[in-house]
Amino acid sequence: DRRAQEQSGELSAASVGHEQASLDVAALPDGLDSAEDINRHNIACDTGRRSIVDLRSEMALAERGAAEQRERLKAVAAEHAGWRARAADAIARLTDMATRCTTLSDELDTLRDRPAELLAATGAADADVKVRNADVIASTHAEELAAAKLKLAEDMLAAATEALARAREQRASDAARAENATHRRMEIGAQCGERFQCPPPVLPERFAFASGSVETPEREQAALDRLTLERERMGPVNLVAAQELEKMEAEQARSAAEADELQQAVNRLRGSVGALNREGRQRLLAAFEAVNEHFQRLFTTLFNGGQAHLVLVDSDDPLEAGLEIFAQPPGKKLAALTLLSGGEQALTAVALIFGLFLTNPAPICVLDEVDAPLDDANVGRFCDLLDRMAHDTDTRYLVVTHNAVTMSRMHRLFGVTMVEQGVSRLVSVDLGGAEALLSEAG
Repeated sequence: DRRAQEQSGELSAASVGHEQASLDVAALPDGLDSAEDINRHNIACDTGRRSIVDLRSEMALAERGAAEQRERLKAVAAEHAGWRARAADAIARLTDMATRCTTLSDELDTLRDRPAELLAATGAADADVKVRNADVIASTHAEELAAAKLKLAEDMLAAATEALARAREQRASDAARAENATHRRMEIGAQCGERFQCPPPVLPERFAFASGSVETPEREQAALDRLTLERERMGPVNLVAAQELEKMEAEQARSAAEADELQQAVNRLRGSVGALNREGRQRLLAAFEAVNEHFQRLFTTLFNGGQAHLVLVDSDDPLEAGLEIFAQPPGKKLAALTLLSGGEQALTAVALIFGLFLTNPAPICVLDEVDAPLDDANVGRFCDLLDRMAHDTDTRYLVVTHNAVTMSRMHRLFGVTMVEQGVSRLVSVDLGGAEALLSEAG
């Protein structure tokens, strides 16, 4: 019962709420009218906003014009103040100029007679200057004469002083020579007394020679020095000179025999060198002809035509001559190797190298990047020639290359690979074996 009463009360409250909601809904205004009112209000708001923006723009323009007017007023006030200052300054300058004009008038009155006075003073001064110039000229002439006399006197004094100095030097020199001669004479007298036990005047009589045959002391001293030097050069007497002479004669004979043997050996060696040169020339010419023949044939094969040959230049002796390569590819003129293009030079060099190997075979030939300047067509020709050389000769050819065409024509490939960072490994591929396996599998 209680539960039913509660539900009945709730139902009654709900009914009252529903009736009130119905009344409220009925009291609400129409939605279309509200939307029209809102639109009218929005339009009024937009019109007001535009009016406010226009008023603000006009106010900003008015404020900008007012600011410009204020600035112009300030400028006009400053300019007006400046003109007032200029006017005051002009009045002061006019007053000063009037004062200066009065002063200049007084000075002009004072100086009216001054030019005549100055002309008179100038004439008197010119006359005085002429007189003084004449005095100066006369004084200058007299000074020049006095200077010439002074110069002559100074020259004479210098000459006399120099002559006096020479005379003093000559007197001192003569006195020194006389004193030296006196000492020398005394020394010679003492030496003569010690060596010959007699004074010098007695020497001609004691040793029986004419005193007139004695020459001047200088010559006698020179002869004495020469004889003394010769005696010193002779040295002491050698008591074993005879034995030394015999020994030297025997050594001289042995040296002469050895010289004869050496001369004979030199002659034999020269003959051997001549024979070797003759044989070398013959072998070199034969090898040159063989290499030239192979080179011409291989050049024609590589270029599919053309001609080339080798020439010995710069000397008639093959051992001293240089080698020049002349080549004429198809469609071109005969020219030296240096005038050909890079690919043509490479093919010509390959022909020359293979010509040398055909003339003098070697077990191994290493070709390093010889196909680098060649195009694909020339690489094919190079590989064809390399196959022929490998078939016709016993030489093993090792080719260093990065060209795919050349690598595809090789029998075995060797390369370096890096499976890990910093770890290199040599890898080889047997292309001939691979072809055999493929043919068997087929």
